[in-house]
Amino acid sequence: MPNKLQRFSFAFIIYLIVCTGTILFIDPFSFVSFIGPVAGVTTALVIFMGVNVLFITAIAIIAFSGFLSWYTQLNIDLAMIVLAVLAIMLQSYLAKQIVSIELHQQNWLKSRKALFAFLFKIGPLTGLVCASTIVVITILDNEKMTGSLFYVFVSSWSGSILFAIFFTPLFLLAQQKQQLSASKRLFITLASFLAFITIGLLYKTSQNIQLRDRQDMFTQVKHEVKQTIEQEVERVVSEVNSLSAFISASDQVTLSEFTLFTEKTSHKSSSIKVLEWAPIIEHDQRESYETISMNPIMERSDTTKLQIAKVRKRYAPVHHAFSHAVNRVTLGFDVLTNSKDVISMAEVMNSNSIIASAPSNLSLGDYNNLGILFISSVHTKNKHDIQGFVVAVVQFNDFFSQLSKLTMNDVNLFIEDISSEESYILYGQQSTNRNNHVEQLTLDIFSRQWQISFSELQPWQMQQKSWQAWGILLGATLGGMLFQLLILMMVAYSSELSIQVRRKTQELIIAKELSEKESTAKTVFLKTLNKELQAPLKAINVFVEQLRETEQKQQKTIITNIDLSQKNMSHLLDMVTNLSKIESGELVVKSEVFDFHHFLMRIDEMLKAQNASKGRSMTLVIDPSVPHFISSDELRIQQFLLPLCASIYELYNVSSIRLTIKAHSHQFNMATLLFVFTDSDDEHTRKKIPIVNSIVRDISQCSTQMAMVKEICQLMQGDLSFGATKSDEKILTAAIKISQIINSQ
Repeated sequence: MPNKLQRFSFAFIIYLIVCTGTILFIDPFSFVSFIGPVAGVTTALVIFMGVNVLFITAIAIIAFSGFLSWYTQLNIDLAMIVLAVLAIMLQSYLAKQIVSIELHQQNWLKSRKALFAFLFKIGPLTGLVCASTIVVITILDNEKMTGSLFYVFVSSWSGSILFAIFFTPLFLLAQQKQQLSASKRLFITLASFLAFITIGLLYKTSQNIQLRDRQDMFTQVKHEVKQTIEQEVERVVSEVNSLSAFISASDQVTLSEFTLFTEKTSHKSSSIKVLEWAPIIEHDQRESYETISMNPIMERSDTTKLQIAKVRKRYAPVHHAFSHAVNRVTLGFDVLTNSKDVISMAEVMNSNSIIASAPSNLSLGDYNNLGILFISSVHTKNKHDIQGFVVAVVQFNDFFSQLSKLTMNDVNLFIEDISSEESYILYGQQSTNRNNHVEQLTLDIFSRQWQISFSELQPWQMQQKSWQAWGILLGATLGGMLFQLLILMMVAYSSELSIQVRRKTQELIIAKELSEKESTAKTVFLKTLNKELQAPLKAINVFVEQLRETEQKQQKTIITNIDLSQKNMSHLLDMVTNLSKIESGELVVKSEVFDFHHFLMRIDEMLKAQNASKGRSMTLVIDPSVPHFISSDELRIQQFLLPLCASIYELYNVSSIRLTIKAHSHQFNMATLLFVFTDSDDEHTRKKIPIVNSIVRDISQCSTQMAMVKEICQLMQGDLSFGATKSDEKILTAAIKISQIINSQ
């Protein structure tokens, strides 16, 4: 139990280190960032400790998810946590099962092929499980399916692969079941650690570059938006100031003068929808004003309906409006009373500059397109009294739309007025995605504060990545896999060589023992045979000497037979000696040119002389393909041909033999001589022997002479074969190689 608790504690600590490292290392961080690395570590721990560690996996992920929700303020759904736990457990359990044979036999590091298969199973193969699940979790986390999910798949797959192939071998080597030396294990550990750190730093550097580019893009967009809005506001202010100066310099401004001046100073691209002039009218001037302007002074009631203005000390009705035809309804509208909910007119009168109002729904068009009043007070020439107000009704919606299209491709623009507790949305829609990066900019617009929010259209994980990001991701993944594979293959190749050396050493030892046994057996046989033959030979010599001394006539026949036996035994001893020389390599084959036909004639005469007294015959047939002169060893041919001809009668159990000599030519002036022995007895004189036995048994076992014949044939790169036809005709063929053929007539 204590040992199991220690193992579980070790696994839990590893999980927390990896999870915490992802928070510090990966930026921007999201819920899916830690799943790939944790899946790879879990694979290594399950292979190292067994499936019991999966229980710790679930606890660690749930605990880390709770900490993550508190620390990063991420809204993590329960479904995402369940999917992550199931994917990690499934991947690690699958990896454990498919490498169970290699782990049981401990042969994953025995060869390069086995090592490659092992790393492929625990890395790229099983990593597909977690990578596919992360795509689903990303969709749930971002609550959208738009954007690119392939980078999410590859990056999570990469993290799972790298952690699995780096941690798993280190854990397994720590068990020392591979019986590697301490220096090799230390080398693998240090090399893997340095490679892992290098890949991590490379990936971190790439991530920093991407984030810096991202920050630069936001900074550039903020600067462009700020500059463009300030320019547009400055254009509006310029028109208001121009009209204010014109009215201030004139004693009285007619409608035609107002319209002409406004047409010349106004820009078609300006956001100003209406320019109005509202003079200050005292109560005693009201009747005459309404008569001259032909418009009563109006005000808005609590029911938002226009009605005749109530009696008050001072009025500021709209006297001129540009354009007049479109905005006739605004004429006579009292600015002092009807703007109290939008702007403080007291503040306008006390200010020497333009005052902007809060956005409001105006009756000038789309109610979703809020309007802003830019009001400037116009003083008399002596600056002691207020002459009236220049009012510009501005709607920035079209301007903001054009601004969004021109300056931003991947950034969402949201603008609101935050001057009061209640904010007013000027443009756009606030991003609700929790993984989108948001930056804000605050502008002071003539007593109002505008807050501009810049947010990504797509979350960071689902954005299109540059080729540099793809290159570093794929390069780091493939480079890490290849590096770890090469490091472990060095050890696997060393083990492979050790196994081959041991196998070859065992084979050489066995071959040496067999060779020594065979050599010893042959040597003992030859020595024993030589000793056994020497004893009777000495006895025969003694008997011959004794018989010669008696000089009796009846003993001559015995003496002759004894002498013949002595010669045969001497000949037998010579053959044994030659066999011994062949075994030791002392007997060599020479290559000299001689008359082969003449040699065959001499052999034929010798055979006839030997067979005459025994009632046997041999017919010599020379095929036309046999050349007259050949280059070979005449003595060796004679040493195998004479004993073969002498033994063939007993082998065939016949008295008449036909010897046919043929030649088969090869390339490079080489040839094979064939000596074919067939019996020439008729069916009445021929003795029957079993065909099968005559084919199966070894010719060299028939006699010492036949053993000598076979050894010389093999020495001359030939062989001896014995068989029979369907008609019971026995055939013995001897073949030898000759090194050169000389055709001469």
